[in-house]
Amino acid sequence: MKILSMAICTIMMLGLAGASQYPFGTKVMSFDSDFGAPLRIYSAPNPPPFFSLGYWETGVVLGYDDTDVVYLHQGFPAVGVLANDVRLTPFGYLAAGSKVTPQDNDIGMPLAPLLTSNIRWVNSHGGPRHDLDDSVYIDVVLGPLFTATNDVRLSEVAGLAPGSKVGNLDPDLPNQFFPAGPPTPNPITTTVGGIIFVIPSVQYVDNNGNGQYDYPDDVYLITSVPASDVVRVNDLRLSSPV
Repeated sequence: MKILSMAICTIMMLGLAGASQYPFGTKVMSFDSDFGAPLRIYSAPNPPPFFSLGYWETGVVLGYDDTDVVYLHQGFPAVGVLANDVRLTPFGYLAAGSKVTPQDNDIGMPLAPLLTSNIRWVNSHGGPRHDLDDSVYIDVVLGPLFTATNDVRLSEVAGLAPGSKVGNLDPDLPNQFFPAGPPTPNPITTTVGGIIFVIPSVQYVDNNGNGQYDYPDDVYLITSVPASDVVRVNDLRLSSPV
């Protein structure tokens, strides 16, 4: 039994050796250790079809609101919260960017898809394309060209943490999303039935090399055009260190 435990620990350490050391919601720079790491598209043997955006309706207020937890989920949201789903907003003491484990209290909780959502960016400091200073949001209500209440920040904005939701009195309400079109698309990605499209816009690094997405793997929002097969500058980290 002792030998088996040591073997499991060794495997976990090897899997974590190449993992990102950088927090959820930060952007990749050229001197970061994960710059150039090989990316994988979410595909079989992972649960089909791809990553999705969903929320746990906690029931404090019916309908999506500031009390609900938002997840980057594997496959269709109707399945419920799975191990290794990423919390994009906090749940109690479990921070945004953390991954769900089988021991957590939100495992198996029902998920509703964020049906009309986009991931968009605000051109915070000028320039023709998305860059390190530009803020990124889940735009929950499809259509408006401005940030709205309960949109989710995926990067820090004016000292407000990634994973926080936009409030009625916050300084980034309303901020205008950058107009759609080249050289950087806006939205970066959108959802169809909650499923994220374009598929290469969210990818992961297979840190333990087992050929599928799991706990040690780092997840990124890919902002480069065309999408790259390696992590590049300005890509946004969608998970925390494990």
